[in-house]
Amino acid sequence: MEIIGTNISEKERKNKKLMKIIIIIIVLLLVVSIALFATIYYLQSKQFKFKINEKSVSIASMANDLFIFENDKVYVSLRDISDLIQYKYYNGGYKQYTEDVTKCYLQNENEVTTFEKDSKTIYKTPTDEVDYTYFTLDEPIKRINGKLYITTKGLCTACNLQINYNKEANKITIYTLPYLVSAYSSKYSNAALEGNFNNQKALLYGLLVVQNASNTQKISASELRYGIHDLNNKEIVGMKYTNIEFIEGTQEFIVTTEEKKVGIITSTGETKVNPQYDSLKQIDKDLNLYMATTNGKSGVIERNGKILIYLEYEQIGIDTAQFPTNDIKNKYILFDNAIPVKQNEKWGLYDIRGNLILPVEYVSLGCISKTSSGKTLNNILIIPEIKGIVVSKQFEIDSKKTDYYGIVNSKGKELVPIALDTVYSITVSGKEEYTMINQGNSIDVIEYIREYVNTEDTTTNTITNETDNTQSNNIE
Repeated sequence: MEIIGTNISEKERKNKKLMKIIIIIIVLLLVVSIALFATIYYLQSKQFKFKINEKSVSIASMANDLFIFENDKVYVSLRDISDLIQYKYYNGGYKQYTEDVTKCYLQNENEVTTFEKDSKTIYKTPTDEVDYTYFTLDEPIKRINGKLYITTKGLCTACNLQINYNKEANKITIYTLPYLVSAYSSKYSNAALEGNFNNQKALLYGLLVVQNASNTQKISASELRYGIHDLNNKEIVGMKYTNIEFIEGTQEFIVTTEEKKVGIITSTGETKVNPQYDSLKQIDKDLNLYMATTNGKSGVIERNGKILIYLEYEQIGIDTAQFPTNDIKNKYILFDNAIPVKQNEKWGLYDIRGNLILPVEYVSLGCISKTSSGKTLNNILIIPEIKGIVVSKQFEIDSKKTDYYGIVNSKGKELVPIALDTVYSITVSGKEEYTMINQGNSIDVIEYIREYVNTEDTTTNTITNETDNTQSNNIE
């Protein structure tokens, strides 16, 4: 006989046991799910993440070797990063028109930056100018797997970026300058950033050019006044100048007063050069030298306002457009020492200490090559291998005025006297070969200097220099 109560109790025990098993399974599944979720989260947190302007960049769309990690440094492929930051990549040096893979340049609508393998120096120039500003990187440019690489810190300087690298999170975030300009223009209504590329770059150094009106407000240019704040909008320089221009090389500002006079103010608001000039232009950031102009006459001053070369010259520096193959980095200072000056249509040289090293009595600096059948002769100003500078004087012979050329070094010392019919270079396999012509004789400049010229005291044993009869000057 089956006892009903006993049967019910047995079913209850089985149900309870089943429920326990189900609960245990649920708990185990929950634990496994949590562990799986934690593992996935951990793996995701360790997976490399790359963002530009807060937008994620697909790993699949990246080159496998876009980034190379070496200890605490991250190297970036210049070729592969260029499109991502709105630059164009080109092999060779800027305006050199070669495919030299040990050099390259990046270009956007505002600026060109050049790079060279194993060099820590980069050159930046506005796209509408020829003047360079050079910067020293933390590490030299590397060539890896056939590509040129730069550190993230160097890339910030080269391409006007902010880059954050979080090693623990395995994450790199890049902010481009247009993104930063938009962000700070929205944050601060008095930001004066529109249309001024130099002042936009001040953001990268924690500085903000501001104006006395909202950036959406329309007022006349004559009413606008500018000042400088930090990125917390704290005042550094009051809004009293009619114009302010950021100088990236020294992180200072050229300011213009209501009287249309310009001076220099530092990033901390200190006046370095009182506003007293019509214009100022930085010609060397490491030496802190500026070309100053007043009443149409130019000279050179130091960063503290001390006059190095008096303002009495029609021109400082040379026209590099006439000498494209010379690849002159600084048209104001040749070979880091010689400063060309022009007065009354005559040229001379000063050194960087303000000493006159070549009298102002030469009709030109450089030689504009004459045509030659079957040859492309390059105009030359400098001969880098000997730190030579081509100069010329004009003589009247048989009632005819004729230019003759010579070569001096960067200290103004004579290497070759004024006796040459012409000096030129020819580009052969991407290299320059320098030739001078004397009374119809072609002479290799470099070989001649090495054989006949004592470059220590610049004496020679084969050259005469009789300016009374220039035609008798002969290099044998």
